[in-house]
Amino acid sequence: MTAVVLRRQEVRMATWIKETDRAIYLMQGNVWISRITKAPSATNPKEQVVNITGMEAWFNRPDAPAGMTVSMGTGAPEPEQWVPPQSGQINQAGLELIKHFEGLRTTAYKDPVGIWTIGYGHTSMAGPPPVYEGMTITAAEAEAILQQDLDIFERGVADALTITTNEHQFSAMVSFSFNVGLGAYRSSTLLKKHNTGDFAGAADEFPRWVYADGEVLPGLVRRRQAEQALYLK
Repeated sequence: MTAVVLRRQEVRMATWIKETDRAIYLMQGNVWISRITKAPSATNPKEQVVNITGMEAWFNRPDAPAGMTVSMGTGAPEPEQWVPPQSGQINQAGLELIKHFEGLRTTAYKDPVGIWTIGYGHTSMAGPPPVYEGMTITAAEAEAILQQDLDIFERGVADALTITTNEHQFSAMVSFSFNVGLGAYRSSTLLKKHNTGDFAGAADEFPRWVYADGEVLPGLVRRRQAEQALYLK
């Protein structure tokens, strides 16, 4: 138990505050994730004014900042803003996870909840081609369809992120959303906890998504365990 707790603590990237001549930043790693800019004082040209009301949210985070650096008058460059991952950035471990659990089926079949599926878990809900009974494809076509589907889920996951996310967390959430759907992912407690910086809490949400029609599916249990392990990597 102790080893698991320590591992989860290690994946939480602490935040800190940095003040420069132009702004006060909430930093995570070497990039800023929130910023309060300074404005010239209307009464004293040698002073600057800062509206600090937005800082309350910084200190309500599970990874609230506990330190600060001041880089005023040093000529140092302003920090760069964090940019969320874009499409096409699922890593190899995430891709292999999806392929392993979806499996390659070149003839259409019904999944455990009765949805026609083909290739690596492709359904009509993900976009073309529509899947129908009796449909067949080649292995090469399945690869092409998977890449097309991944573009959708990578963009969907990236668009929902509001904080720094490493490649393993991103890839685990792409696999998760690929399985449960982007709508369920966007409304999930997993995403909410991740976006507040509660990475341990987000990881704990994976095992909750193991039901189909009210029953626990062993395959979903194994998949969530793999996604959780990748997220915490």
